[in-house]
Amino acid sequence: MKAIIQRKNFLFWASIVFAGIFSIWAVVSPTGMTGTLWNWLGLYNRTFSWFTMPMPVILLLICLYLAFGKFGKIKLGGADDEPEMSTFAWIGTLFTAGIGIGIVNFGVAEPLVHYLQSPVGIAGGVSPAQAAENGMKYSMFIWGLPAWAIYTMAGLVIGYFAYYKGKKFLPGEPIAAGFSDKAWAPSVAVLANIVAAGAAALTIAAHIAIGIFQIQNAVHSVSGFDISSATSSIALLIIMFFIYTFAAILPIQKGMASLGKINTIVAVILMIYVFMITNSTMIMRLVTENVRHAFLDVFPVAFTTIPFSDQTWFGSWPNTIMIWWFSWTPFLGIFIARISKGRTIRQIVTMSILVPTFFLIFWFSVFAGNGFWNTFFGDGKIIHFIANNPENVYLSFIMVLKELPGFQVTGPIFLLLVVIFLATATTSGMISLSIITSNGPENAPKTRVILWSVLTTMIAFSNIATGTLDGVKAVGVIIGIPFMLFVLLSISGMYRQMTLDYNHNLLVAAEKNQQLIDREHGKKASS
Repeated sequence: MKAIIQRKNFLFWASIVFAGIFSIWAVVSPTGMTGTLWNWLGLYNRTFSWFTMPMPVILLLICLYLAFGKFGKIKLGGADDEPEMSTFAWIGTLFTAGIGIGIVNFGVAEPLVHYLQSPVGIAGGVSPAQAAENGMKYSMFIWGLPAWAIYTMAGLVIGYFAYYKGKKFLPGEPIAAGFSDKAWAPSVAVLANIVAAGAAALTIAAHIAIGIFQIQNAVHSVSGFDISSATSSIALLIIMFFIYTFAAILPIQKGMASLGKINTIVAVILMIYVFMITNSTMIMRLVTENVRHAFLDVFPVAFTTIPFSDQTWFGSWPNTIMIWWFSWTPFLGIFIARISKGRTIRQIVTMSILVPTFFLIFWFSVFAGNGFWNTFFGDGKIIHFIANNPENVYLSFIMVLKELPGFQVTGPIFLLLVVIFLATATTSGMISLSIITSNGPENAPKTRVILWSVLTTMIAFSNIATGTLDGVKAVGVIIGIPFMLFVLLSISGMYRQMTLDYNHNLLVAAEKNQQLIDREHGKKASS
């Protein structure tokens, strides 16, 4: 059995079987699959929702301990290894790969949904002004420090073993290597690898399908053309296929780094433009408040479980989105590790957590701020749309742009942003998925990358054609539950190994120092 597991293509075929089972289930019985998986999620939320919200904050504390404690100066790689890309390209690549198209889908909708539905929103009898502030507070928690602590921790554990210990780029490797003295470790590691590979294929396919819907809506809003037909969907999929496949087969410092830089620049241009043509004073007040929400309200929100209120919102939004973040850790952790070679743990933690959080503070302040401005001082069109169209809340972002002057400029920029966000996140996922299913090399074979691009695009098309997107998304969320446990095991394994390595290095340094002292004493005695 062990020999079979160690074969190069074992993970590839295991992931094909895993993804195939759920893909077929989604097409044959989409309602049954979706209902079953969401029922499982509901059972988890009813039983363990108290655990999900504090979990990312615990990871945040661990990140801070690793960064600013005795392990902070450890470099992922050898002493002479240098980063493969500039700091700007690295941050841009990391950010756009981690956040994906999400900040476009929910940059306006997220705070407004909390404003409407949460027990600390108007549904709970809270005043509109306080409900708006609470909506921002929960958005900052969901998208800020806790989310990036999850991703950063996933990258650190894989990066440490891959670049500092010479192990494979596999999600289960920190468990197998960190608990090498335990009989159960290899089996758990293999399970983590199989689930990671299969879930990655489905999650990436769902991400592609969501992105295609967003592109279709963006084109319709910008130009008035309806491209929602099956033929148009196929054409868009083919175009996107060539973009993310070409970027994935290029060296990371060329393909992915270029997409990351372009994505960051376009996003910043759009944000600055909207900031300049709207109420900048209101936005800066929101920025100030959102800094407080992002950094000071993290612990109060993490340990608020509203036990005596209706749990519908709490289970379907904060808890479910946190689990969704964990479902991205298998392949995003590999990608973060892969692009962070030559950087210290302190650099990785500070830059990959703080920089994205500050960007999102401004992003939500600018775009959701204008959504709230329309709610309180405008015609209320956006908030009414969100209330009446819970399945299409992501369209609220372009509604904000259409309400503002200069849509002839912001509309095409928005469309470009959606395309690049989709390409960037898909490229990073494709690279990681190919690495996992090639048994963990630093760079996956190009043929494997192309093959997975074809397979995930086909799954995405089947989701679009059959309307089974909810089922595939449900798989992604459900997979996040075991990966919370896998991440905890990985961290424990890394800490065990880091402690051993640190003590060994101290011992080696002490022996070298003693040899120098003995040598000096020998020189003095001989003279």
